[in-house]
Amino acid sequence: MNPSLKKDFFNGALLKWYEQNHRDFPWREVSDPYAILISEILLQKTRAENVVTVFKKFIVKYPNANRLSTASFTDIRNEINKLGLHTQRALKMQNLAKILVEKHNGKIPNNRNELLELPGIGIYIANAVLCFAFNCDVPLLDTNISRIIERVFSVKVTGEERKKIRVWNLIAEFLPEGKSREYNYSLIDFGAKVCTARNPKHNLCPLIEICDYYSKICNKK
Repeated sequence: MNPSLKKDFFNGALLKWYEQNHRDFPWREVSDPYAILISEILLQKTRAENVVTVFKKFIVKYPNANRLSTASFTDIRNEINKLGLHTQRALKMQNLAKILVEKHNGKIPNNRNELLELPGIGIYIANAVLCFAFNCDVPLLDTNISRIIERVFSVKVTGEERKKIRVWNLIAEFLPEGKSREYNYSLIDFGAKVCTARNPKHNLCPLIEICDYYSKICNKK
């Protein structure tokens, strides 16, 4: 299939799948940049389902960066101790809140360079905030999304390759203009529910017609 047509098929199928199969989480119901930033920190290396209760309680107790900046490290850690890496996350949140108050008046920057200057914020979280809070057309690329792209298009984007700017620029070319929020969520949910690391659910996949990985499996049979 023509690469351009394949990309269009991929995007259309994913967005259609997402309409019927999306997951509902509290951080997806808000557009507050602070809440979205906090959710992304809690979601790192953690199942989304495990974050729901912690996120809800945390946002009630610390609804903004100003309130969070006055909290002690111990209090923050106690609020998130049900999740892994709670000591590391608590330290990151405490430092982050203080810098947000000192340098940004407690507001979350809507500029990638300024977001990347914040402690513990890499390109994934920076882009997630820009996309989900500020409706910017920017790509996301984590382990799950990388797996989908690699399987369907045979493009090496995992491991160290994922950190390279040329790979991010490549993934940016896939973005359907004006629909990046739904598109990025569709990739996240598709990787969690269908294109899983182990035992991907080919019987539920709307992409098997264009998937290089599935084609290779069929040829081996």
